[in-house]
Amino acid sequence: MSDRFDSLDRHYKIIEKLNVTTSTLFWVNAVLSISVFFVDDYLNAKNMLLFVFTITTLAYFVIDNYLSIFKIPQVEDKRRVHLLTNSFNVPLDNERTNKYYNNDLDPSLLKLGANIFENSLFAERVTHEMAKRERLKVGIFIFVFVVALVLRTTEMELISILAQTLFASTLIPAYFRLEILHSKNKAIYDCLHDIFLFHYRGTNLNDERLSAKAYSGVKQDSKIFHKINPRVTQEWEEIKRNLNIGTNL
Repeated sequence: MSDRFDSLDRHYKIIEKLNVTTSTLFWVNAVLSISVFFVDDYLNAKNMLLFVFTITTLAYFVIDNYLSIFKIPQVEDKRRVHLLTNSFNVPLDNERTNKYYNNDLDPSLLKLGANIFENSLFAERVTHEMAKRERLKVGIFIFVFVVALVLRTTEMELISILAQTLFASTLIPAYFRLEILHSKNKAIYDCLHDIFLFHYRGTNLNDERLSAKAYSGVKQDSKIFHKINPRVTQEWEEIKRNLNIGTNL
């Protein structure tokens, strides 16, 4: 098998579709919550919007919690099993990958470190792109909210609706989690780069230090991953050559 293959792709495609659904529901809820304010004098229209808002909010709640509590942790557990299977050449399940981890090191803690190193590189790049997109979304909401505050003609009810959408929803917490995740992945990447640099230079570095770097499971945006994959793969090849980690299989 010469082409890249990851048996977990089917699980991530489901996660990606559900993420698109929750994102769509969020914007629908935001529009509905604001629209209710403008139809306050039309009882039938207001009741209809409130009914739709209740249904979409419930759907958002169910899907979002299913992803965060069940689906994503389940897939990330499978990914960790893949990591150990590839690192130590021990088949721990029936899932298979090809060219997901790209180095020809012998099964060892060193190979585990190299696999985590590669993961952290891709995770840092993907979350960086995701964070840029989320900054734009949050920025738009904050801009609208500030404008509403500045304009004296804006009614307090509309301001409270905007504040609830911005601060009482998952928008801000999700954005902060993404920024923290990006920062942690960058820290892991930088640390592992130093470890392999020391290893390449022949510095005495014991296995315990390598194994202390825990695997960071990341829910990556599949579209962004595939978009940047050729560029980051080339970057990984250059890193391997520079640090003498190994060549692509």
